[in-house]
Amino acid sequence: MKTRHYITTLATACLTALVLFFGACTDEWDSHYKGEGHDSSADQPSLLELVKADSELAQFLRVLERTGYDKVLGSPQALTLWAPVITEAEADSVIALYAAQKQTLITMPDGSQRYIQDKDNNAIVQFVQNHIALFGRSVSKEYNDTVRMMNGKYMILQDDNLNGVAFTRKNVVANNGIFYKIAHKEPFFANVRDFLDINPELSSVAAYYTLFDSYDLDEASSVQRGIVDGKIVYADSVLTLSNQLHSTLGWINREDSSYLFLAPSNEVWEREYQQFLPYFTYVNSVENRDSVADLNAKFAIIRGRIFNLNEQKSIQDSIVNTMHQNTNSYHGLNVFQRPFDANGLLHGLTAWTCSNGMVCMDNEGRVDPMLTFMEGRFVLASNPDTRRTPMLTVNTQSQPQVSVLNRAFVDTVSYNGHLYYFGNYSNFMEMQPITYTGQSNPNCSMYFYLPNTLSNVFYNVYLVTVPAFASADGYTEASVRPTRFQVFYNERLMDSRKSTTTNPNDDENFGAPNQDRALSVPEGETHSAGNNYFQTSGDRMDFILIDRARQTTVSGYNMFGSNNLPAMRYRVTSAVRPPDLNAGTQTNVMRIYCLIYIPFSTKEEAEAFDILNTDITFYNVSI
Repeated sequence: MKTRHYITTLATACLTALVLFFGACTDEWDSHYKGEGHDSSADQPSLLELVKADSELAQFLRVLERTGYDKVLGSPQALTLWAPVITEAEADSVIALYAAQKQTLITMPDGSQRYIQDKDNNAIVQFVQNHIALFGRSVSKEYNDTVRMMNGKYMILQDDNLNGVAFTRKNVVANNGIFYKIAHKEPFFANVRDFLDINPELSSVAAYYTLFDSYDLDEASSVQRGIVDGKIVYADSVLTLSNQLHSTLGWINREDSSYLFLAPSNEVWEREYQQFLPYFTYVNSVENRDSVADLNAKFAIIRGRIFNLNEQKSIQDSIVNTMHQNTNSYHGLNVFQRPFDANGLLHGLTAWTCSNGMVCMDNEGRVDPMLTFMEGRFVLASNPDTRRTPMLTVNTQSQPQVSVLNRAFVDTVSYNGHLYYFGNYSNFMEMQPITYTGQSNPNCSMYFYLPNTLSNVFYNVYLVTVPAFASADGYTEASVRPTRFQVFYNERLMDSRKSTTTNPNDDENFGAPNQDRALSVPEGETHSAGNNYFQTSGDRMDFILIDRARQTTVSGYNMFGSNNLPAMRYRVTSAVRPPDLNAGTQTNVMRIYCLIYIPFSTKEEAEAFDILNTDITFYNVSI
C-alpha cells in the first residue's frame, strides 16, 4: 500500500538523517578550502561581487538586494553560496512573498503586535537561506556529505551537485567563503508546518496556526541594560518565534521531529467548523465569547489529527494522536484502530513526505469527534473542586448538611461468597447527614458540577455508587444496605442573576435552588424505586443512568482559558423513608465513586446507547 511505503521510507530516512546529522557535527565547519587553483582567498572578490559579475545571476541579485542579503554576502562572515539561475517571474514571486510577510503581524509577549522579523520571513527562510550555508565548504572527486543550510535544512552535497541540482561552477574561492553556481533554484524541502503554508488546499488550517505565532523574549541571549521601575530593560532584545499550538499538539516545525498530520482540506475545515461551532456557545459573561467560540471550534477540528511517529508502538495495529494520555481512560480515546484497513483512518491516502514527517490530506472528514474532543468525561466524587456541600441554616448560621470522608478502596474483598477486586479504582466519597440540635436532618445531599461540557449536544449521565465493603477501613454487615435517592438538575444561566433568596445554597450562576428539577428514572433503568426515585443495590458497584439525552444550552469547554465554567449541575439526595431507616433495611449513608457523562450529537444516538452493552472503560471505571 502506498501509505505503508511512505511510512517505511520515512522511518529509514529519519534514521539515516540522524546518523548523518551526528556525523556532520564532527566536520570542521569553519575550515576554508582551496579551489580553482587559488592559494589564498585574501585578494579574491566577495561572494556578493561574484554574483554581481555574472549576468545570469541578475534575477537572484534582485532578490538578495530586496531582502537585504546582499549585505550578508558582502560581509566578512565565512559562508558557502550556491547561487541559482532563476527567471524574472521566480524573482518576482519571492520578492512579492517577502513584501507580504513584511506586513504580517505577530503577537509580542506583552500582547502588542509587530511585523514578522526578516529572519522569520518565508521568502528568506524558504528561498534565500535555502542556498546558503555557514562556513566554507568545497568538494573534491567522489565527495558525498551532508550540509546544513542557514534555514536548518540538511542537503546532500556531492562533487557535482547539491541535492541533485547540478553545479555549473564550483569551488570558487571568495574572500568570505566558497561560491557555487547551480542550474536552477534548490527546491525547498518543507517540514510539516511549512507544508501547510505552501499548499493552497490547506490554507484554512495554515491560517489558524498563524494566529498563534508569537515572539518570545530570549532572556539568555538578550543583553540587559539595567532595571527601570523594577523591570529589566534590554539594550539588545533577542526574540524567537514560537507557537502555542506547537507545544500543545506537537512540534511540527522542528527538523529533528517525525510527525504525521492528517490535515483537513479547506472544504472539510469549513464543513466541520459549521458542525462544531454550536458546541461552543458561552454565557454572556465570557470575555470575547464569540472569538473564544471561534478558536475552540477550530481547535476541535485539528486536535485529533497529529501523530508523533516516534511514539507509535505498532502503526499497523493502531495509531494514537498527540492528545492521547497513557491513563486508564476508555481505550478508544485518541486511538484509531487498524488505520490502514478498509475504512481505517489512513486507508488509501497519499502521503507527502516532509523533512520531519509527512502530511496526508483529509478530503472527507475522517476523524470521529467522539474519539477526540467529544469523549466521555467524569467527575470523581472525591475531588472537592467538582462538588459542593449543601448548607443548612442552623440558628441563623450556615452549617454543612453532611459530613464527607474520602475513603480508599480495598484491593480485594470477599462478600457473600464472591471475590471483588477494586484495585483499579481511586478514592470514593462517603457522606452522611449531620443532625443538629432541634433540627431533623435524616438525609444527605451533594452538588456535582460537570466541567468541560459542550453546548447543543445530548448527554447521558451515570452515577457510580460503591458498596460499604469496598472501603479499606472495613465495614459492618449492617452498613451493607441499599439507598433510595433522588437526582435534581440545574443548568448555568446565560446571564448571572443577583441572589434574591436567603437560601445558603443559592448560586447566582444557576437557577435558584427551588428551580432544581427532580429527574424521573429513565425508561429501562433497573435501579428504580418509583417514578422519581432511584435505588442502589447496596451489595455491588452500581452504574446508574440518572439522566438520558439531556440537551445542553451553554458550553463550559475552553482550551484557551479557564475551564472553571461548569454548565451542568446535579444534586444527589438520599431519600430513605423513616420506616426503612429504622428497620435497618436501607441506609442514608451514600458512597459515590464518580459521575460519568457522555455526549452525543443527536438525541437518537443518546437514547439508543446502553453503557452496559459496551466494552468501554471510562476513566478508571470498568463496566
